[in-house]
Amino acid sequence: MILFYIDESGTGLKDRQSPYFVLSAVAIPSQNSREIDAQVIALKRRLVSWAKPEDFEIKGRDLRRGDKFFRGLDWEQRSEAIVAVAQLIAESDSRVLAVRVDTRDLPEYIASDTDLYRLAFWRLLDEIEELLREVDQPGMILLDARSDLHSSVQDRRIVEAFRDWLGVRTSHTRLAEIPWFGFSAFYAGLQLADFVAYLVDFVANETNRAKRENAMQQAYALIAQKTHLFQIP
Repeated sequence: MILFYIDESGTGLKDRQSPYFVLSAVAIPSQNSREIDAQVIALKRRLVSWAKPEDFEIKGRDLRRGDKFFRGLDWEQRSEAIVAVAQLIAESDSRVLAVRVDTRDLPEYIASDTDLYRLAFWRLLDEIEELLREVDQPGMILLDARSDLHSSVQDRRIVEAFRDWLGVRTSHTRLAEIPWFGFSAFYAGLQLADFVAYLVDFVANETNRAKRENAMQQAYALIAQKTHLFQIP
């Protein structure tokens, strides 16, 4: 079975700070998931030795900006960490899928962030299905949970989008279940998916601004060969 860990980066339709919305999936064969989890835990312990690995997440944004648990690391240390995460992904037995939506060129009937997410999610699901067909294996999807004790609206929208996608398919899906949800601090795959999504979004924006940050560019170069990037439109 292939486990697909999915996370997002970028902005919604009304946020003009970035024109892109990115959904990424890190596909990990189930037999390799524990090994990759152990590698991520070891990396987290090296980065922040005074906290348990479950206390914090490896997030691309926090690493680059020195936020939260990475506040005590200088840029050189964070640069090394960024490259180390990318190296881990590059050397792991995994595949990376990413959908990048340029929100400036969408038709007017994509009128809400829910529409935007559904558009990217359906495109990603199609590519996940194609990968599963190629390897002739079943798959499962895990996403970062947004639900709390008071509301499950955001996670429900994803499930509804998934069921709608199933409804328009003309063939049987190899995905074994509707998406599952978990807290990203607990799952190495979700943290790697967040890192990839942020990196894909960052590199696109920095290309537009004709500005470079060596660690981010180096990290992207490490994972670019195994990343299948699909653009909308």
